[in-house]
Order: sequence, then structure tokens, then C-alpha cells
Amino acid sequence: MTDDTGHGYLITGVRIIEDSNLVDYVEDWSKVRSPSRARRRRKRGFAQNIQMSAVALQKVYSLDGGKTLVMHPDIARAFERQLQRDMDRLAERAIMTGKL
Repeated sequence: MTDDTGHGYLITGVRIIEDSNLVDYVEDWSKVRSPSRARRRRKRGFAQNIQMSAVALQKVYSLDGGKTLVMHPDIARAFERQLQRDMDRLAERAIMTGKL
């Protein structure tokens, strides 16, 4: 689903651009027996059993005064799901009150 510019897609008039480079790197220290000792040794240059993993950046960048949003694809999927739930809830409310 791309818009007329070929970049991103439109949801309710807002262009969504997905960028898989929007990641945050997190250190996993769970395999380390003593984190404080490992930090100390790491400063001195010793290799430690620390796993680096990339997770989706939990930020949305707004361009053009909110007309364009740039986000990680995982965040975009969550955004779409939440928006769909909200739209369904509004449609159900309109049906129940008779204000179509």
C-alpha cells in the first residue's frame, strides 16, 4: 500500500512512512554472573557475555505539521491495529445511537 508519491501509505489522510532503520540497541546482561564485575572488566577491555539486540524504536516522528508520520514497521502495525479498534468502536457507537 503506497500513496501517489511511492513513499509510505495513507491512513485517514495521514501519510505513514515505515523506516526499518529506526531501532534502538539494547544490552542483555542476563547471561552475566555479576553485572558490576562485568562492567568493571569491560572498561578494562575484557570481553563479556553481553548480547546486543535491536528493538523497534518506540518513537513516531512527525513531518509536515502532522500530515506525515515516520515510524518503525512494528510500531506502524500496532498503530494500525489501535486505529482500527478505535474506528470500529466509533462505528458501533454510531450504529447504537442511530447517528449514521
